[in-house]
Amino acid sequence: MGGNSEKKRLLGSDTNITVNDDDGAVSKAQPYVKPEKDGVFTGILRFLGLREKKKPKKDANKEKEFADKFRDLSVLDKQSMLDRIGTPMQGLSEEEVDRRTKLYGRNVITQVKASPWYATLFFAFTHPFNIVLTAIAVVSICTDDYATFSVVMFMVIFSALLCFHEERKSSKAFAHLKSLVRTTVTVLRTRNGISQEMKIDMDDIVPGDIVPLKAGDVFPGDVRILESNSLFVSQSSLTGEFLPVEKGPNASEEPTSIFDTPNICLMSTNIVSGSGIGIVFDTGSRTYISSISEILTSTQTTNAFDIGVRKVAYLLMGFGVVLVPIVIIINGISTRDWKDSALFGLSVAVGLTPEMLPMILNTNLAKGASDMSKKKTIVKQLHSIQNMGAMDVLCSDKTGTLTEDNVKLQHYIDQDQNESDNVLSFSFLNSNFQRGLKNVLDVSIISYYGLKRGLITEEEAEKLLLHGHGNGPTDEDNHTPSGQKKPDPFADSYSLNDEFPFDFTRRRVSVILNCANEPSTKLLVCKGAVEEVLYCCSYVATPNGEAEPLTEQLKKKLLGVMNDLNVDGLRVLSVATKKIENLPSDYKFDVKVDEFGLTFHGFLAFIDPPKSDCAGAIRQLRENNVAVKVLTGDNLAVARKICRDVGIDVSRVISGPELEGVDDEDFDQIIEECSLFAKLTPIQKYNVVKALKRLGHTVGFLGDGINDALALREADVGISVDTATNIAKDASDIILLEKSLNVINTAVITGRITHANTIKYIKMAASSNFGNVFSMLIASAWLPFIPLQPIQMLTQNLLYDFSQVAIPWDNVDEEYLKVPHPWSVKSLFKFMVFLGPLSSIFDVVIFSYMWWKLGWDSETTAQLFQTGWYVEGLITQVFIVHMIRTTKIPFIQRWGSLQLILNTLWVAGVCVAIPYIPYVNTFLKMKTLPAMYYPGLAACFFGYFFLTQIVKKLYMKFFGEWL
Repeated sequence: MGGNSEKKRLLGSDTNITVNDDDGAVSKAQPYVKPEKDGVFTGILRFLGLREKKKPKKDANKEKEFADKFRDLSVLDKQSMLDRIGTPMQGLSEEEVDRRTKLYGRNVITQVKASPWYATLFFAFTHPFNIVLTAIAVVSICTDDYATFSVVMFMVIFSALLCFHEERKSSKAFAHLKSLVRTTVTVLRTRNGISQEMKIDMDDIVPGDIVPLKAGDVFPGDVRILESNSLFVSQSSLTGEFLPVEKGPNASEEPTSIFDTPNICLMSTNIVSGSGIGIVFDTGSRTYISSISEILTSTQTTNAFDIGVRKVAYLLMGFGVVLVPIVIIINGISTRDWKDSALFGLSVAVGLTPEMLPMILNTNLAKGASDMSKKKTIVKQLHSIQNMGAMDVLCSDKTGTLTEDNVKLQHYIDQDQNESDNVLSFSFLNSNFQRGLKNVLDVSIISYYGLKRGLITEEEAEKLLLHGHGNGPTDEDNHTPSGQKKPDPFADSYSLNDEFPFDFTRRRVSVILNCANEPSTKLLVCKGAVEEVLYCCSYVATPNGEAEPLTEQLKKKLLGVMNDLNVDGLRVLSVATKKIENLPSDYKFDVKVDEFGLTFHGFLAFIDPPKSDCAGAIRQLRENNVAVKVLTGDNLAVARKICRDVGIDVSRVISGPELEGVDDEDFDQIIEECSLFAKLTPIQKYNVVKALKRLGHTVGFLGDGINDALALREADVGISVDTATNIAKDASDIILLEKSLNVINTAVITGRITHANTIKYIKMAASSNFGNVFSMLIASAWLPFIPLQPIQMLTQNLLYDFSQVAIPWDNVDEEYLKVPHPWSVKSLFKFMVFLGPLSSIFDVVIFSYMWWKLGWDSETTAQLFQTGWYVEGLITQVFIVHMIRTTKIPFIQRWGSLQLILNTLWVAGVCVAIPYIPYVNTFLKMKTLPAMYYPGLAACFFGYFFLTQIVKKLYMKFFGEWL
């Protein structure tokens, strides 16, 4: 793997990225090389784009370490394993337990802890814009400008408390979530020289403990199996595979992954059926699951929202650092009053900063969280709402998201691929009467048979599929099949005599049944993997009920049918029978003798069907420009079939073992091109998400298992469900009350509305404030007095900010919601530069009108001039939101929300009224405006709107975007 020929096969332009059979050998994992940390100077260069970013290596060292350790332990025989761990078969003594507890610590994994309230409050106050405003407030108080200090600090405190309140409210919704449930475990220990079983808390398990194993037990650590009897283990929380796997004491060929080691069981997996004895060889922080938690708690991840906000803050701070000193110098030279010029410059700094952004942002997020809560979505981290809107790649698991998580029988066919009642009936007898593990495939057969024969209703069949997993074949009084409520003449004519249970080597299960109609005849019914069942067969049933010899040619035909079904993503079993007659009463059935010479009847094909609404949801996501990539631990063929059925492109797919062999330089290209990743380990899922982020995508990840936790934490927005494992819920940002892509579609639209209303304020405030500063430069060079008093500028900003409080409730153009919109400093910079100077053009117009037409050109008329510019500046600034908020013509093609319109009107009314209100106008150093002022105001108002609409169309045509 990873050679030139393989590279060409994977990346060739005329071939699809694909893989060989999933059961092929696995390449050894590439060693993980931890990315080097940037120094301060290097980090600055990277941030400014002056130095190329490094490509981190793939994180594979952890899995390689575990794979090597498991391989070493798996090949040891029972006594060698006991000697390696230093434990007698009778169990550890109390003294030895105490010694090992002190040496290894308690059996507690690293947990993801919720932030304490004071940390949440601290982060609310340290929002980048709050820091900028606090710095301005500090300078204000140092210059005795108490009004500026009071207003600015009010904004900071109000915004931070709002953010804190919403974050705490979200956290309380998850107070019931705990990383692990406390569990008791049965262990074998020696007390007073006597070996005995005792129940202890899972936290008290130590390496070397001998644990008896039975159905329902959860493994308390990483365990090596010493003895077993039909032991089946569910690893679905780690692998996503819904079928249990058999575990035993013996080693086998080199496993394809750490989960396939046949005699190693991992902490948090559970026993479905069977029994055995195991020895705990690792606990606490040394277990595999703890390695996942360790990465979760130690890895500092960044998301698109935090990066975007930080860069916007830096951009505006940069403008302030450059422009404010220029304003102070020019104004100081013009007026010769350096103190007033300094105060004026400070006011300009306040004006340049969108001081309401934290509050607008948090109000937007709070409203988005409230809207999502009404649509089966709980928001755990507020910033994730914005990231949902910006998301352009959704990585999803398969089971339960694309599929029903409810395996159903799809086909029961004979050698000619025709439907066969005999295949269904015989498979039902096998599944119904076996006493061992009834897995999801058995339950599927039983429910399908009962529904087809009219023995159960559709509702009962669905209930059986969802809850019918378990042991115990029949009601022993009347042999009524499990889950059935009506007598079945066919099944009632049989009763169980003996059984050859399923085992890992034979890969089949056989039941020997008594036949009520033929007391001297026994019927052996065998069901299992196709090749293993064929191995026992000498004949094949024909459609007419006869049997023909199983020739090599016929065997190839049957294997070809199996391969075709596998290619379609179906899990395939087969069924065969044999009549055994005239046996002596004391006959003992022997699997090596009696399970041969069978007659092959046909195939059973199963599928976890796709959800009925899944294809439509994926189509909607595609229309909303969100690409869906499937990351699953399941079989490639099955995953490919499901993806194809729901409309996901499967021309480029790859499996985890093959992904490990890919060179680092080709890794990103494969991640970009592939839409399906199968047989992935948890760290591989994490690597895929990290690579997508590195490639510039805003990534969402939907998962619910322990194996998904790392990817959930790394994604820009981690999405889980309320039925997920606790560690997955802890690592996520958003919790769905229904595991459905339709719910995600709704959340995406809500996120885009939230983002749109936030970016409206940012672009409008930044461009308008930039234009005002530009006008300040012109006015400072032109006028012999300051163009606005600091208190006037502060009041103007305050009223303007009040007018924008309704933005979170504004409408958003449908066209905007079709495309993800990540935070873009480049886009904001262009918007400021192109739109900002427009307001300055009409500021110059009103300057000229007041200077030359109205004669306000001296110190004696300075207050009239300042009042005139105050009114014009605030009126145009308040109404410009209606131009910015839509790509259409405002008030003609598109209207804002009622809340925004009313808010705009009352602030505009207050603005016009202030110069005429006694005491208020005196406090603000304003004069009553004459009637001749208003023609100039009207000309500026309508001219500004007309020119902005023209520039808007040119801007969209040139740059292909608006907000």
